[in-house]
Amino acid sequence: MESRKIILFIVEGIHDKTSLSICLSELLEGASVHFVLTHGDITSRYGTNASNISERIGGIVKNFSGSIFKPKDFYEVVHIIDTDGAFISEEHIKKETKVEEGAPHTKYESEEILTPDPQNIKERNEQKSDVIERMLSIEKVWRTIPYHVYYFSSNMDHVLHNNPNLTREEKERLAEEFENRFYKKPGEFAKLFQEDNLAVKGDYEETWEFIKLDCNSLKRYSNFGIYLQEREQ
Repeated sequence: MESRKIILFIVEGIHDKTSLSICLSELLEGASVHFVLTHGDITSRYGTNASNISERIGGIVKNFSGSIFKPKDFYEVVHIIDTDGAFISEEHIKKETKVEEGAPHTKYESEEILTPDPQNIKERNEQKSDVIERMLSIEKVWRTIPYHVYYFSSNMDHVLHNNPNLTREEKERLAEEFENRFYKKPGEFAKLFQEDNLAVKGDYEETWEFIKLDCNSLKRYSNFGIYLQEREQ
């Protein structure tokens, strides 16, 4: 790895950064590790589509860089996203009118999504899956910077804490606990993503084909271990 070039991780929110930043900085000590937040799911955001997602990702990197960094200063851009059940068929999206106070309105189960507004989720999934397909074909952003996207399914909370339906308060508490658990233990952090019940077998393309099948995008999987293995080598 070229000395001190930037590895930029794009994540959805602050709890993602809290959970990952310290261990990744330790594992990738030969690089300058940075995080940028999209403040929500860019793949399902209003106005995002398969035609403009490459430009939007490039814009995120440029905004991070400002007038300080140039494309030559980057080693790579790594985008981490939640699958959110994006690839399931519509019959697995069910109407749910009873929502507990303080709980997320949309609930993710291993075989279905329960929501007060099934049509909205169906439309979201159509957009999200189309956008992800395009993201998988992007090789470089901002002209020359290598780019890859990895998934946490059905979301990062599911992978790290085995619960895809956390409240905001639970997210904050568990992210801090996770950070403390693996502080100064980057090797143990990396091993987490190699566990048989979590890691998806195969190469980069094969792990993406796997998560698109059946209800896999609702189950607890991640292909981030592939990235960590490659960097260790």
